[in-house]
Amino acid sequence: MKIFLYFPAMMALLLTAFAAQAHEIQVTDAWLRAAPPNAPALGVFMQIENASDGNHAVVAARTTLDVARVELHRTMMQDGVMQMVPHDRIPLAAETTTRLEPGSWHVMLITPKTVPVEGETIGVTLVFDDGTEQTVTAEVRKGQKMAGEGKHMHKHKHKHKHGGSSATTTN
Repeated sequence: MKIFLYFPAMMALLLTAFAAQAHEIQVTDAWLRAAPPNAPALGVFMQIENASDGNHAVVAARTTLDVARVELHRTMMQDGVMQMVPHDRIPLAAETTTRLEPGSWHVMLITPKTVPVEGETIGVTLVFDDGTEQTVTAEVRKGQKMAGEGKHMHKHKHKHKHGGSSATTTN
């Protein structure tokens, strides 16, 4: 019977802990790069500040846009060719800001049914390694080209996953 007396206090503590965590990781300046209507994939970029004293990671992402799948990627030089490589996580070092930007870390939206145009917005939800989530609005903007783009120098390595518009990816 005493447990019922403590239950509200325990729930309040848990909610406070989750709220504190949510404020330790801040996602800002989310945007989706404008692309032609037949684009096979779209890149989403943003800044993620980890103000906590512990390391964290983005382990999955979802979007409101109808896509075949969502992957976490990093553009890397491999065998002399720039490649977009899927990862299971995007590391977020303690007390740093991780920039998801063209030519580096990004969220990749694979096979969109429609490609939004400049000025439109989509929702993107990031899932963190502690189970918390943050949803942000990403505006479609023109952005810089990634290294090697237009020179047929980059490749996409895709994990073959089945299912909706969420995926996980690691380092």
